[in-house]
Amino acid sequence: MRIEPQIRESEHFIQWLASEIDGLGIPTNDRSRLAAACLDTALEHHKAIMLLTANVLYGSAAALVRPLFEAFVRGVWLFHAASDEEIEQFKDDKLNKTFGELIDDLESREPFDCGTLSHVKKVSWKAMNSLTHTGLSQVARRITSDAIKPNYTDAELKDVLETANSIGVFAAVAIAYVASDQELVCKVSERGMKLFKNKP
Repeated sequence: MRIEPQIRESEHFIQWLASEIDGLGIPTNDRSRLAAACLDTALEHHKAIMLLTANVLYGSAAALVRPLFEAFVRGVWLFHAASDEEIEQFKDDKLNKTFGELIDDLESREPFDCGTLSHVKKVSWKAMNSLTHTGLSQVARRITSDAIKPNYTDAELKDVLETANSIGVFAAVAIAYVASDQELVCKVSERGMKLFKNKP
């Protein structure tokens, strides 16, 4: 497989994350449990992207990048920025806020005030939407000169995996923070930095 080293690297990292997070104690209040559930969903999407890529289901892997990003943002928003009233609205599935508004709320607070989330949304949201909703970015990558089949470049597949790994690190750090496990926050952060520095 063309990107086998990246897939192996992602697989090892995901296995390590799972072993570190398994059994982590989450406070029983609604804010913590809802946030942790969102972040756990993000980690599941992270794993799914690696598995789909390993099984040459590239379109489905790429389509999950947006839900991965959204699950992470919703999790950290619930924990760091949601009011008590908004927590109750979320529990009733009646929260009336756009995704951009969630990011705005977060970026009015530390440590999110550096603008990274809004930057990611600005430069990647259109492509994420197109891939998730079967727009041109998805469709164009299924057309070759002689067949209809996945036709992603190595660089595009690596980008999907690297993006998933990056958000996976952030989600794991966030869930460790929810659990008030500062040692794990540091451990995941350090492992993530090594992963980013040693890109194959």
